[in-house]
Amino acid sequence: MLWRRHEEPTPTATIVGSAHADLHDWVLSLPWVVERAYSPGTPGVRCFGIDCEPLGRRQLWLLTTVRRPLENDLLSVAVIVPAEIAHEIEDADAGHILAPMPGCHALVTVRADSACGNLESLVLTAYGYALS
Repeated sequence: MLWRRHEEPTPTATIVGSAHADLHDWVLSLPWVVERAYSPGTPGVRCFGIDCEPLGRRQLWLLTTVRRPLENDLLSVAVIVPAEIAHEIEDADAGHILAPMPGCHALVTVRADSACGNLESLVLTAYGYALS
């Protein structure tokens, strides 16, 4: 398994153009965030987890992938949150539940164009739950 830690903070990112590189750098600048290796058969997928020894937490919480339909660089983001939060995100039309996860959690896609919440706040919400 590949784990890496990034120490330099960068500005938060939006999903426009090459900003997904900024998003990844920003996520890796959060305390105790590490990138985990993903399946070699899924190029472009990046997986992020919490590895916090003081709290005894080691948990996957964020997945991203770059899709290139018609030469557009679109970043897909999915977060892992408690099931009740996943339903709130879906009810607010800010994302869609993809699959249930262990521990009463759910994998939720995040809508970049959501008027009910932005990418940064949903990513930080998932981060907070992963640490709790």
